[in-house]
This record gives sequence, C-alpha cells and structure tokens, in this order.
Amino acid sequence: MPLAVPVCQWSFDRERQFHYVSGDSAALFGRVPEELVHSGVSIIDDPSGSWAARLDGLFSGNTALEEWTVPVPDGRCIIVHIPVRANGAVSYTAGFAYPDGHEIPAAPELELAARAALQALETERERTARFLHDVVAQCLSSTGLQLELLRLELEAGNREVRGYTTDIQRRLDETLKQVRAFSAEPDLHSA
Repeated sequence: MPLAVPVCQWSFDRERQFHYVSGDSAALFGRVPEELVHSGVSIIDDPSGSWAARLDGLFSGNTALEEWTVPVPDGRCIIVHIPVRANGAVSYTAGFAYPDGHEIPAAPELELAARAALQALETERERTARFLHDVVAQCLSSTGLQLELLRLELEAGNREVRGYTTDIQRRLDETLKQVRAFSAEPDLHSA
C-alpha cells in the first residue's frame, strides 16, 4: 500500500477554531482555506456535533489519536486527528485527510508534520508582523505627521503646499510598492 500525501491538512487551537488549513479543503469541508481559518468548528460540524466532541476528547488529553472515514465527492477520505502538545498540555489538534486505501503515517510522524507546519506558520506571522511594524506602521506615522504639518500650513493661510502633498504622495507610493513586493513573494508553504 503506498504511503499517502494528505489531501488536506489543518489544525484547531484550544478555542476550537481553525488555526491553519492547507490543501483541498473544499472537497472535505465545502469551503476554501480562507473561509475556514479563524472560524470555529461549528462551521463544519454535523448536527450531532461529532467534530466538536472529537476535539473535546483530544484537547482533554484523554484521546491519543482519532481516526474515521468520511465521504467526499470522489470517494472517501480517512480523517486523522492528533493532539499537539507543548509544555505537557495539548495546544493544538492537527488534522489530516488521506485518500481511502492509502497507508497513513504513524502518529509520531503526523505530530512531526503538524509541528513543522505550525512552526512555519509562526515564522511567517513573525515576518509579517515585522514588515507591518517596520514598513507600514512607519509610513502611516510619517504620513500622519506630514498631514498635520499640511493642516497647520493651510490654517496659517499658506496656499503653497504642493511640496507637502508631493512628498506625502511619494512616500505612500513607495510604501505601496513595498507592500506589493512583500505580498508577491513566493508562498513556500503552499507550493
């Protein structure tokens, strides 16, 4: 039996919200990853609340691994949920969907894959936060100060403010180029 690559991979945080989602989530959950991230489990749960109940078991630490089969448009998928621990407590649960009939990696390998995905996500969030602080926030602060100077000049009756507006526009254009370059960088996690 061939070792499978997951069709979809996700994690839930302790609040039972999707922390990350990658792969073909639409086939499994009927929604694309962008619609799931930061949404609660109720968005995908069945009327009996079986997804929430499984998560409760995993987060309580009483369940080491959950595995079940669900129908998808082109057959069935095997769902595997495992707890991801930090400092002795379950911090996340990681989920994987595999095509039915394929060999599923053992729990330690699944936990390692989940930890790697969580670490990559955290690294990307830190990088994004630095960029927002160092580039975007600095530009907005500078623009706010420049607009205040412009307002003072206008109140003083100085109608020759072309230099102020040109400088503000130049700085905003420069920051917009940096934002576009940042957002155009290749997404190594979805490749």
